[in-house]
Amino acid sequence: MERRKIKGLLENAFNHFGKNVLYEEQLFQYFINKGMGREEVNKLLISAIGKNVITIGVKPIAHEEDPLKILGHVTVFRLIGREDE
Repeated sequence: MERRKIKGLLENAFNHFGKNVLYEEQLFQYFINKGMGREEVNKLLISAIGKNVITIGVKPIAHEEDPLKILGHVTVFRLIGREDE
């Protein structure tokens, strides 16, 4: 898939949520609701990373009462070229 089409698909997803950073679950659910399978979404995201459309990162999940206590992590994606939230 060409970069322009990949970028358009992902821009639509980020615009839908009105954010510059999305959780992995949000992106998967968005594209699954559009009729894609999990494997198709995976391939789309891998292509988007390879074509410098999005970046991938990890965000820690902290305990509400003790922010220094990390409970886990979530995968996040950022659309390249957008300002920070």
